[in-house]
Amino acid sequence: MQPPVSQTIVVTGASSGIGREIALQLAGPRRVIWLVGRNQDRLDEVAALVTAKGAVAKVARLDLADLDGAEIFLNGTFPVAEMVDTVYLGAAVTQFGEIKDTLPEDWDRIYRTNLLSPILWTRHFYAQMVERKSGRIVLISSLAAYAGYPTATAYATMKAGLQGLFRSLWHEARSHGVAIHIASPGYVDTPIYKTAVFRKTNYEETMSQIRSLGFGSLTAHDAASRILKAVADGECEFAFPAYASAMKWVSPRLPFLIDMIHTRLIKSFRHES
Repeated sequence: MQPPVSQTIVVTGASSGIGREIALQLAGPRRVIWLVGRNQDRLDEVAALVTAKGAVAKVARLDLADLDGAEIFLNGTFPVAEMVDTVYLGAAVTQFGEIKDTLPEDWDRIYRTNLLSPILWTRHFYAQMVERKSGRIVLISSLAAYAGYPTATAYATMKAGLQGLFRSLWHEARSHGVAIHIASPGYVDTPIYKTAVFRKTNYEETMSQIRSLGFGSLTAHDAASRILKAVADGECEFAFPAYASAMKWVSPRLPFLIDMIHTRLIKSFRHES
């Protein structure tokens, strides 16, 4: 006889990057891990690794930008009576290029994936959690939400929207016994850069510009570990590593320091001396 399930966890963006690592690090006996993402082959690979660690893996291939499809999935798979303990919303896409060169479809894709999708998934699971007076939702944002990101403006805009969602919902949720968290990492080495849309630039130039800032990148494994530790420690709003935490504090207080960084980034993008 199988022991009862102790936790059900949903992870979006689970086929790669931070979402994949969160799923793997959470996997263990008596846990059900829902793996949500676009790439079936990579989801199946993660599912096999999750299963090998003793968890039950459930795979859902979804394009998170397809809001209608996601709503049908959520209503059919997770009705109010279907208990979900924790949700990690990590799916995201990005685009690089100056805003004058971005297209309406760039904004639409990023808007749907990076903002409307986490809002939809948060609303669905939050309603369930309020009924039970328990549960946890973790939003994966970005340092760009605090500091901005010239040449990735659409991405920064949607991540800033997640901050508004968190800072409002946190106050509503705590009286219902529901925990809301938001994690804002700096640069993390994930496939999001290779799958980005590039306007009047390319992957190699973008990575060179990022490296020129001198901040360095975390691995997805390290980023996931930091998120899980901070959540376990009860931190609700946090940025990492150290430079990201410092920039989170500096941005509203000493904006000229952020301006210096962004000026360097724009000059590098435009190939100015």
